[in-house]
Amino acid sequence: MAREEVRTVCPYCGVGCGVILEVEDDRIRKVRGDSAHPANGGRLCTKGSSCDKPLLSDQRLHRALIRSKRDEKVVPVAIQQAIETTAERLRAILDAHGPDAIAFYVSGQMSMEAQYLVNKLAKGFVRSQHIESNSRLCMAAAGTGYKLSLGADAPPGSYEDFDCTDLFFVIGANMADCHPILFLRLMDRKRAGAKLIVVDPRRTATAEKADLYLPIRPGTDLALLNGLLHVLVKNDAIDREFIARTTTGWEAMEAFLDEYAPQAVAEITGLSVEDILTAAHWIAEAGEWMSLWTMGLNQSIAGTWNTNALCNLHLATGAICRPGSGPFSLTGQPNAMGGREMGYMGPGLPGQRSALVAADRAFTEKLWALPAGTLREAGGGGAIAMFEAMERGEIKACWVICTNPVATVANRRHVIRGLEAAECVIVQDAFADSETTRFADIVLPAALWAEGDGVQVMYGCPRSCKPMR
Repeated sequence: MAREEVRTVCPYCGVGCGVILEVEDDRIRKVRGDSAHPANGGRLCTKGSSCDKPLLSDQRLHRALIRSKRDEKVVPVAIQQAIETTAERLRAILDAHGPDAIAFYVSGQMSMEAQYLVNKLAKGFVRSQHIESNSRLCMAAAGTGYKLSLGADAPPGSYEDFDCTDLFFVIGANMADCHPILFLRLMDRKRAGAKLIVVDPRRTATAEKADLYLPIRPGTDLALLNGLLHVLVKNDAIDREFIARTTTGWEAMEAFLDEYAPQAVAEITGLSVEDILTAAHWIAEAGEWMSLWTMGLNQSIAGTWNTNALCNLHLATGAICRPGSGPFSLTGQPNAMGGREMGYMGPGLPGQRSALVAADRAFTEKLWALPAGTLREAGGGGAIAMFEAMERGEIKACWVICTNPVATVANRRHVIRGLEAAECVIVQDAFADSETTRFADIVLPAALWAEGDGVQVMYGCPRSCKPMR
């Protein structure tokens, strides 16, 4: 019997844990953690240890399907016929209505190569400004906040920071349940002496392990973050030399913070003044500290400003771009960071470039061997606006890849009406029973993560850690 070991990466919570699949006669016989992988060192949570189950699901989509008319059922066809039909229908719409009549809605579950290619197809060859991703629903606020504060959507940290920080500041994230392997690394460091602050309206499994738990009133995170910086400034617990050397705009900050005195912040957030002062004191005394957050901050009308305020705390204390320090957004998909690097949302171009910047367009045109002026200075209006344009009839075709917007986009009726209004809906998925495939004219079967070649982005490189203070 033929036996082999396949090394891959767990496709779930976004940590990127290394997995070894033991394969015998083309069947997965066992799943175990990869002890050589830097993210998890052999550990796996329940999701990772059962990651083979979707591969073997009887709901897998094995054939391409085409619906001749909307009121007819889909029928199986050869994959080559489906590909040719897809090309013909997109070509006809492109010729008749122009590039902005075609939209792509893609996913943070795709490999780097797939994300790169679909962005190249959309912007470089179809020349549409409409390419969006399900990452828009979870990481756009963090990405925009990073750009606003640091100039690029690139978290300035590494998983190695977990192993050498003095303080974890977790806000709007339940790591114990949602990022369990990273939480185990956090707890390893906590046992070595690091402190843990958890900010969450709910007393989650993560909050249960906190040295300081702040049960904040929902929606008041921004006041707390500004209030912490207010206390640090008043106590002269900031790095003024670092601020002067590396930042701009500080001259307006201190006056802005005046309205965030501890008593005012306590009234807004429902926290005690004592706990607010304690959190600020621990940050001031930590030496190296890192912040960790996810949807509790991102999925908010103030999501971008939440990230901006966290970055302000790090910049003001100089606790950034050092081992054990920095703002570290946690993602919820295996490769949402990879897609952001490849520019698959809005005006993005690969490598943190933007179609709104002339030099970036010129660089990418040369890389893609395109005539000068091919790339447009445009970037769409976001995922919700894309489906609204589809509903109005401005977008005639939509290619959905590796995501399920009918189930996941807010106010799903807008999505449904958009798909119903479109002339051609293409859905590329690994499973046959997705809510979105029900609206497809063409259904293309897709490979799952362990069935194709590709890579995913991880945060940073290993780097040496100093001992606890």
